[in-house]
Amino acid sequence: MVRRGDRFVLQDNNSSNGTWLGPARVDEVVLQGGDTFQIGTAQLILKESAAPDDLTVVEGLSPKAGGTRRPVVVVPGVMGSELWLGQERIWPNVRTLFTNPELLKLTDDSPLEARGVVGDVVVVPNFIKLECYSRLSDYLQESLGYRRGEDLLEFAYDWRRDLRDSARRMAAAVDNWIERSGVKPPITIIAHSMGSLISRYYIEHLGGRHKIGRLIVIGGPHAGAPSMLAQLATRVAFLPFGLLGERLRDLVASFYSAYCLLPADTVVVDQHGKSFGILEDETWLPEHLVPLLRNARAFRRELGTHSSVSTVSIFGYGIDTLTRVHVQRDHGGHWTQLRAVKESGDDTVPEHSAILPGSEIHPVQQHHGALYVDNDVKMRLKLELMSR
Repeated sequence: MVRRGDRFVLQDNNSSNGTWLGPARVDEVVLQGGDTFQIGTAQLILKESAAPDDLTVVEGLSPKAGGTRRPVVVVPGVMGSELWLGQERIWPNVRTLFTNPELLKLTDDSPLEARGVVGDVVVVPNFIKLECYSRLSDYLQESLGYRRGEDLLEFAYDWRRDLRDSARRMAAAVDNWIERSGVKPPITIIAHSMGSLISRYYIEHLGGRHKIGRLIVIGGPHAGAPSMLAQLATRVAFLPFGLLGERLRDLVASFYSAYCLLPADTVVVDQHGKSFGILEDETWLPEHLVPLLRNARAFRRELGTHSSVSTVSIFGYGIDTLTRVHVQRDHGGHWTQLRAVKESGDDTVPEHSAILPGSEIHPVQQHHGALYVDNDVKMRLKLELMSR
């Protein structure tokens, strides 16, 4: 890659494997910020630095150029949608979480209803830390000219339930939005964390591939998040994490969705050096919770590991993140103690898990709960939405 004035030019010097920009093999091409190119098996991205004030004045990407942007669906992650009981907001409400967590417990006749994305900063030590999800849509609206309910849909869902159920609700919400607003495909989905899995299921199994032209997954746990063991391993001591109260552990254990976030690959090693998968081993859970684990196992098999639409994976790196677990097991195979091994990620999702195979990639050194408000991510979103 050579610099010519203020431009960067990618050149191929008669390599045997070729140099690729998207699906096209190139000999020489002028790169734009955000372009992803492939050399051999390596995928690289050109990232231009930008100050926060520059994010709304990039030359040639004016939001006033009506009709050039794709309609967008924003899908938040776990705990990113408000849950209501009649006129009372149950989540986000940290006081309720600690004093009356049973209100959030998932039952067959749970009366809670999802209404809108979370507009508060949520911090629960040793549990979750999220920036306002509404800030993402605020940016799209204020800086790029989108309008909520018109060409911008915020999909709120009950993040405790089976992800397949949430995907079905998403399919219905998108169809209703298209009919009501008159937006036309192709649509771009911007999904964070668990919302990435819901979006992928919608695309692959519920007709979304015929409406979605681009999928932007931010911190998606495509191969799972080993840190979920900290919330679900109710019968063992988990070090070095602080312990949640047993009531909170019981609460999280009632969520079908939580088991879908468990790692799909082998990340657990016992004291004898034997490796096994968390989704396959059922001895670490009480018997009444095993059906929820089996449900997650079936979901993962149905979901697959690739996307049938054009996808970019935005992922965090360079922050200590639980990636592997060492366990002690008794003679019956039951877990008695867990020890965490940390490597690079976004503090919640390991780096390798957040990269969907076959997708373009965009690394950001940022924490999981702030990825979607990161300035570098905003620049990528602007390039994605205003130049396609």
